Amino acid sequence: MQEKIRKLLDAYVEDVKARAPIKSEAVERAFRHVQRHRLVERFFRYDQEREDYDEVWVDPAGPSTETLRTIYSDSALVTRLSRGLATSSTSQPTLVAQMVELLELAPGQRVLEIGAGTGYNAALIQEIVGETGHVTTIDIQGNVVAQTRRLLQAAGYGRIDVIAKDGALGHPENAPYDRIIATVGCPDISPNWADQLAEGGFMLIPLQHGAEGFNPLARIWKERERVLGKFVGFSGFMSIQGELATAQELSFAEQKQATAGAPLAERALPPSVGISSDLDQRERLERLCALGLFLAIADGRGSWAGIVEKARGACLFEKDKVKVYGDRLLYDELVELCARWECLGSPGLDNWGLEFFARDASEQPAEGEDAWIIRREFTIELARVQEANEVRSR
Repeated sequence: MQEKIRKLLDAYVEDVKARAPIKSEAVERAFRHVQRHRLVERFFRYDQEREDYDEVWVDPAGPSTETLRTIYSDSALVTRLSRGLATSSTSQPTLVAQMVELLELAPGQRVLEIGAGTGYNAALIQEIVGETGHVTTIDIQGNVVAQTRRLLQAAGYGRIDVIAKDGALGHPENAPYDRIIATVGCPDISPNWADQLAEGGFMLIPLQHGAEGFNPLARIWKERERVLGKFVGFSGFMSIQGELATAQELSFAEQKQATAGAPLAERALPPSVGISSDLDQRERLERLCALGLFLAIADGRGSWAGIVEKARGACLFEKDKVKVYGDRLLYDELVELCARWECLGSPGLDNWGLEFFARDASEQPAEGEDAWIIRREFTIELARVQEANEVRSR
């Protein structure tokens, strides 16, 4: 069994490396050492034909080859359901690798994770920070915490503190933290996280912009009295529960409803999108994600694939076309937004500078031709287009 696990684990790591997220030796060693199947007690496989989930239990005495191949694939696994909706999961390994790399971990660091999941992320982080470092992971779901604590203990990671509480509160008992990472979609950043951040540390937050599930990764840090940030990647997560949860203007369900049925029309991709035949698939995806980020910031209706408005429909990019659902005038509005993006130089991830203000702060930011304000529950975010070399590099 151990030889079979080792072969699967090695093939799994090579597959993740081939997709480019693993770059450092420390992260690769952690991926080769942490056995993912020991932190997955069961998962749910979606059946497209039945439009329902099948429950799969992982036999601790000897998981089947099929089960192991599923676990050691580049797949997110839903581990808990409530009324047919996922409430907990273990993230796609390539996304996990990307986020662990972005943390820039070192031995001896203290790390706070918001969203315990199965404990897989926490175990990887503990491998890197080592015996002199410490990991605290928080989840609001008591049953998730009980299972994760038990599985981490059995897998040899009993030093990790697994805490049942609202992640928005952080965990001041183990602060200050060199790194704070959230593995859930966050409609805002908690003031408690900034308070518990160590000097010179930073947060890595999937910060929702636009539609639910569109969570660009924001690296956020304190600089004297200011809270600054920049975008460093993209992600898609289920939304956080508890104090930070908010009523969604464009929930997953509303996005699905807006695109129900066949599209009313197919229109040409706006020329200002700038996707030509000489771009490979990765370049096309990066450009569309950059455009989606602009749509989410500048308009609020942005999503991974275009714009969605629950009362009117949607315009979604698909290959070289735009599929129009509902109000056909949405396409004209999309064309105007794409042209505005082009006029700003088609800003990508590296061209955005972020600053966060308390809602009741005496100094309030102002919008401009290249700057937008996003009002959140606890903070006001100023997102401004800059030259890449202007964006603070911390």
